[in-house]
Amino acid sequence: MSLENYVTGLMKNRAPSFRDRLVLHLLEKLEKVYLSQVVKKREKDMAHAADCGIPVISVGNITAGGTGKTPCIIAMAELLEKDGFHPAIISRGYRSGLEKEGGVVSDGKRILVSQSAAGDEPYMMALKLPEVPVLVGRDRITSARRARELGADMLLMDDGFQYWKLKRDRDIVLLDCTNPFGYGHGLPRGLLREPPDALKRASLFILTKSDQVSPEKVEEIKGQLAREAGPVPVISACHRPAKAVPFARWKERVHEGDLSSIQGKRAYLVSGIGNPKAFAGTAKEAGFFLTGEMAYDDHHRYTEEDIRNVMSEAVKYGADMIVTTEKDAVKMMNLPEMERAVVPFYVLEIEMAFLGDQRLIEKQWEDLK
Repeated sequence: MSLENYVTGLMKNRAPSFRDRLVLHLLEKLEKVYLSQVVKKREKDMAHAADCGIPVISVGNITAGGTGKTPCIIAMAELLEKDGFHPAIISRGYRSGLEKEGGVVSDGKRILVSQSAAGDEPYMMALKLPEVPVLVGRDRITSARRARELGADMLLMDDGFQYWKLKRDRDIVLLDCTNPFGYGHGLPRGLLREPPDALKRASLFILTKSDQVSPEKVEEIKGQLAREAGPVPVISACHRPAKAVPFARWKERVHEGDLSSIQGKRAYLVSGIGNPKAFAGTAKEAGFFLTGEMAYDDHHRYTEEDIRNVMSEAVKYGADMIVTTEKDAVKMMNLPEMERAVVPFYVLEIEMAFLGDQRLIEKQWEDLK
């Protein structure tokens, strides 16, 4: 068992052993140090925050781990375009080739760099939003100014809740309903990236994966948010299958593939994500008949051999198609073996569906025009 898995298990464990309690005690001491440093940095950065000259909407979370920010940002960018704005997306591009120096992934007309330079999520957003500039870099103040030069009149800052050096007009905070408050502790004892009082900065809460918990649990989360943050609007959301796109078409930024065309098709799944079980559930919801799956570790980097192995398994299980996620498809784009697939690859696109009044989201920028 890896150290990460051991610590995560401790966070969940309600009846730890004596040894585990000693480890938890140490983690709580580290938690206090971590949170005190976070507060100091936050106060310092916010006191000298830069104004980039156009409205900034941050989309982030208070816990470590995924809450669905990427599909949320894509949905918001589409809404902004519909409302007549010219949005741009700025992201850190974590572990990408351009993270340190920064750069333009897409200028809103064409993609300018490779997937490895852009990073998985920024590259995926550039593919999905052909008219929206996407920029990456640790220095998001510089990215914001570049976006303005590209004609943006509204910025969506990916994972920006803890980036305090740039002034923002709105802070939209996503919470995963299956673990909204990170086990109630800061890192490394829990998953909170800031103390809970940080939630008071939010202008809107979006409860993701709300379909994976009971209505009573959703109401319980809303009640805790009201106690922590006051009368901040809350909207529920979930992820739903949207399209099943042939890989070659998806690669060319063509997002067409009605789910009715794949109903009952025998699908072999391949993914390298944090929750392959959720992907399997989404594939079933889309209408696929699942014959088998190959689940790699999260952030897996695919090789030619991986693709050959997947194809071999798909043939063995009699699959009509191999189905993967958009995040995984980005990592497969430049592999020559994909061109020789004996079983066709499909990309299952998902979308964020807002279950409440969508106007709560659009109101976030109504008075920013």
